[in-house]
Amino acid sequence: EPRGEEPSSLPRRVCIEDFREINGKLMNAQRRPRSDLENKFPHWCFEQIPDSDESWTEEELESREACSDRGYSGMLWIMQQREDNVLLVCHGGLLAYTMNHHSNVVLLDGRSVHSEKERCITKRFGNCELREFVITVWEPSATDELTNGMNGQPVITLEEVSMDSTYVLNGNNDDEKKVQM
Repeated sequence: EPRGEEPSSLPRRVCIEDFREINGKLMNAQRRPRSDLENKFPHWCFEQIPDSDESWTEEELESREACSDRGYSGMLWIMQQREDNVLLVCHGGLLAYTMNHHSNVVLLDGRSVHSEKERCITKRFGNCELREFVITVWEPSATDELTNGMNGQPVITLEEVSMDSTYVLNGNNDDEKKVQM
């Protein structure tokens, strides 16, 4: 198969710069050059990341706001893709900042299993933890913006659902996806 392309029987695997961990200062926060990643992981598409790590700096750690903005941008990117079901793999710090600190991200609890409800939906992801969400995007109206300060940007709603739920996507709503994180 050509580099970055999946055999038709496998899902697409795409690396997105917006979903990298909190950036800067720490050497382990610096990523490898794209060519190294392409050679090491030939079945992944790295076209969405720059050739070199242009955003890493040794001077300071990325701010919470900048990190949550990247995560928000990445979620908007997901909503523009053709897939209805997405598996997002990334670091818990980025998800915590995006889900809990971005003004245009709203969390809802749609879980039906009582034992799952014992964990607060805002709790940071544990190591290798998997959660399932239905993600929707809506454009705020002028009235919404005046009353809620949405700054003209789309609002992302993440509804956590039970892993064993029988939630079925509407099929008629292009603004709805099922995402496992």
